[in-house]
Amino acid sequence: MATNTPGVLDDSTADFTWALILATARRVVESDAHLRSGAWKGWYLKQFLGADVHHAVLGILGFGRIGSKVARRALGFDMTVLYNSTRQAEPDIERACNATFVSKDELLTRADILTLHVPYAPSTHHIIGRPELAMMKSGAILINAARGGVLDDAALVEALTSGRLAGAGLDVFENEPALNPALVTMKNVVLTPHIASSSAATRHAMAMLAARNLVAALTTGKPPNLLNPEPSGDGSGK
Repeated sequence: MATNTPGVLDDSTADFTWALILATARRVVESDAHLRSGAWKGWYLKQFLGADVHHAVLGILGFGRIGSKVARRALGFDMTVLYNSTRQAEPDIERACNATFVSKDELLTRADILTLHVPYAPSTHHIIGRPELAMMKSGAILINAARGGVLDDAALVEALTSGRLAGAGLDVFENEPALNPALVTMKNVVLTPHIASSSAATRHAMAMLAARNLVAALTTGKPPNLLNPEPSGDGSGK
């Protein structure tokens, strides 16, 4: 039997997505390193100019539990929220998030900040690749706190190097823990080691839910979050 721990990490991951958005747009990590190095010599007008988040267009690719929570948090920034997903959300959810369903192409061309919240599967492998990055607005920011592989990291490096994209915030990578070495050298990229759900409370809740799944599997044979409801004794799941 295979189980998972859905739901308990949604809010923490949405919070962290916003940490990446703000850190990338306002160049927090880059300016922190500058100050710590001793290079700061005082205030001047155009020091570490970033991008405003308030009133920007936020594009969300994948509008499930986490994507919709990211949208709700955008309300405080007076943003225009657009989303694309495999299916359109219910009207009451759209109203609560002030979010508008658009085509993927429109999402790419209009977003000032694009954040990814799709699961990894063969159908989503490199769902954002060279063609999609070429469609994005010049100077846009890309955020990935979903899964490595949904974004073509090599194509992202090209878009950042060319200056087409202003920056990126990445918590996940293709082939992690390995990552494209070019990303490490880029000052306009915020990198974190797959920690979007890493708050003490959330990781405890994940562990407890995993334990409940395990106990139920060994006792009743019916864990609450069973992914393969008719597993065979050989573990094949068929």
